[in-house]
Amino acid sequence: MLRAWSCWAAVCAFVVYSAAGAHAQTFKDKLKGDVREGIDEAHEKKKRAEERERKEAEEKKAAEEKKAAEPHEEAKPEPRKEPKPEKKKKLEDDPNAIKFTLGDVVDEMEPEHKGPALPLRVFGKNLKIDIKLGAGYRGWYPQQYEAVDVDVGNYFTWNVNVKAKIFKWLNLRRGYYESNGLAAPRTEEAAVTAKIGSYAPKAVWLLGVIGIPITKAWEPVIRYETRAFATEAHPRENVCVVDRDAPDDATDDCPGTMGDLKIVSGFETLVLGVRYDHSRTNEAVVTEKVRGKIPPITVGVGYMQYRKPYQLTFDGVTLPEYLFDARFRGLGLAGGVEIGGGYFRFFGDVDVQLGLAEVSLTNSTTLNEIIPGDHMIGYVQGNAVLGYTWPLFDGPPTLILVPQVELGGASFFLFDTKVTEEEDGATLPVNWDLLWTAQVSLMIPL
Repeated sequence: MLRAWSCWAAVCAFVVYSAAGAHAQTFKDKLKGDVREGIDEAHEKKKRAEERERKEAEEKKAAEEKKAAEPHEEAKPEPRKEPKPEKKKKLEDDPNAIKFTLGDVVDEMEPEHKGPALPLRVFGKNLKIDIKLGAGYRGWYPQQYEAVDVDVGNYFTWNVNVKAKIFKWLNLRRGYYESNGLAAPRTEEAAVTAKIGSYAPKAVWLLGVIGIPITKAWEPVIRYETRAFATEAHPRENVCVVDRDAPDDATDDCPGTMGDLKIVSGFETLVLGVRYDHSRTNEAVVTEKVRGKIPPITVGVGYMQYRKPYQLTFDGVTLPEYLFDARFRGLGLAGGVEIGGGYFRFFGDVDVQLGLAEVSLTNSTTLNEIIPGDHMIGYVQGNAVLGYTWPLFDGPPTLILVPQVELGGASFFLFDTKVTEEEDGATLPVNWDLLWTAQVSLMIPL
């Protein structure tokens, strides 16, 4: 009898052990559960905030209604009004008055240029080249986390920028290179692949914009940009740095290592579009200001991707257990506008992308596949430039000083595809990054 019970106990233990092993929770399953809990907590946090704001608004409205319902003192009779003196004739009604507008004031503030039209170039009209040599201070401010310190990348840099008009069939709108050393950092995905030298830390930025005019107003353009920064992330607590090659079925509590994460963060954008210039000047190089009512605009399709240290975050709710070497990618609509220009004037450029995105946590796992099925990831990316052109010497060649500042970045967010009447379809931010620069350049038109 005792032997029979022992056999049954052994069989039961084997079955239980086998079932437990067959249903062991994988790393991906754990991530999926943590992500769903984080999203639910973020939604509840947002609902509590909205409910608090609603109650405060109702209390404020009730107080105002109560105050309005209280009896007021009888209004005292208004004092007798003296007849108003005859109005003086308005300045604009006087035909002998001197009139001016704000535009006239701005034109008066601009220094008057005497002599031939600028710029005075070295080559002929079929080959126009603008070369800019400059220096500046560039920075990248990544999203910060409670459990991890991500280094802010700030660099003093030098840059070379070339614009060209080659006959009537090619516009090099920008050929730009910037770095803080003689060698650039190496990144797996960026097109910039230079050997790492002894100059550290490193930063590099490459930007090219090429257009092929088909008419005086319409011009197909290709815009490619890549930036790279040496980046370090330092966990303040016991945080697992997840390996990019971690398999889906990993059962380890930490499929990676404990410690710092050192990578080269890459940031790339590509735009295929068409540029419309209402003024029909169709020039890629600097010229006299053309007063057009509609500024040049660009519309098209955009793609972006970048790499950075990342912890799962949903509108301020962070899952601190893991740190990823993540890849962010997006595809959507792109647009841009160019404002101002000319000499002794401000100029500005604004570029924007908006579309759907993917967040790759490892080589085999994306955030898209572990969020609830009724959610998707979107992104918005933008860049804005503000500068001033100040001719120093007529030449030839003309020398122009160009100070400018730039601010850009990207934000990724979750949105619910099934919004009920009780919900307002609010988004949950999952990541943001800021890029900025201030620089001064000397332009030499040739």
